[in-house]
Amino acid sequence: MRLNVGFLLHESIGYHRTFEFDHPNVQVSDDLDVDDLRGWVRMTRAAQGLYAHGRLEGRAPAECVRCLTPYRQTLTAELDDLFVYPASKAAEGLLAVPETGILDLSPLVREYFLLDFPIQPLCRPDCRGLCPECGANWNETTCQHDPRASQARLAGLRAPGTNH
Repeated sequence: MRLNVGFLLHESIGYHRTFEFDHPNVQVSDDLDVDDLRGWVRMTRAAQGLYAHGRLEGRAPAECVRCLTPYRQTLTAELDDLFVYPASKAAEGLLAVPETGILDLSPLVREYFLLDFPIQPLCRPDCRGLCPECGANWNETTCQHDPRASQARLAGLRAPGTNH
């Protein structure tokens, strides 16, 4: 996800260029592969460097927390960041345009995608999960277990004096 932005640094303030993304598969980092990466990033020349504004969307591998089925999770990155130029003027922790003029968006996009990744990923909102008795996927089948058998196993957990 490297962009050659060196030519933008020689333009007047306000000049902009839009970069389009449409890639079937991108390795954003060692721990994140994204399929169907699509979107755009507009780089605008600013007095302090380059302002990046855009939206990227892709799909990453995930596993449903209820049924343990692998699926592709849609992730979105909304960019709204300033890259300082020259890099020597950037305070620690700020983004900067390197002297080469080649800007690598991968670390920033990785952060945004990981922040967008749900804490409890679900293959679908109405996922029914797994049967606690046999482990069958309730999205695909219905079990014929006696519900009283499960309740008898958990009877010791009930508060004394309740008959639920």
